[in-house]
Amino acid sequence: SISLVAVYCIFFMGSCSPIHFRAAAAGITLLCVGLSFGASNGLAYLVGGKTAGIHNLLPFLLIGIGVDDMFVISSNIDQTDPRLPIEKRMMIGMQHAGSSITITSFTNAIAFFLGCTSSLDALSSFCFFAGLGVIMLFLSSISVFAAFMVWDIKDRPRKRVTAVVLACVTRRQCFAAKGISLLS
Repeated sequence: SISLVAVYCIFFMGSCSPIHFRAAAAGITLLCVGLSFGASNGLAYLVGGKTAGIHNLLPFLLIGIGVDDMFVISSNIDQTDPRLPIEKRMMIGMQHAGSSITITSFTNAIAFFLGCTSSLDALSSFCFFAGLGVIMLFLSSISVFAAFMVWDIKDRPRKRVTAVVLACVTRRQCFAAKGISLLS
């Protein structure tokens, strides 16, 4: 299941154009989910948390929330004016995306922490781990993923050059296959 979500992220992060395609962003998204899962489990174990069989669902829950957060961040940054400086684009994009992911992350975390009051030990423990996981995911989204997006925006001119070169090479190969010379 995790592999399917990874493939989905890779194909749908941005568009399928060579300039806007963000396969690396999908990898960073999954890295953020892994970091938040590890950090939340470590913190929960540090304070005496215990696991049950239901805890195996936690990575899938975090992937769903994390992928959504990363889509929101990248979409809001893409909607800014590309002629603006990177700092301004990030500020505008994160203002819009930040409020959205903050509200959803903290309402999810509060809902899970309220689930800790359950009389069922396994459910209470799962809710505690999930609440910590959502908070750690929020922190990794606004730090690690946002930093990656700055790099991705700075790398965009190189992607344009690569896309033009690939288009020219592909076009030249197509014409050569048809016996047409582009040099004349």
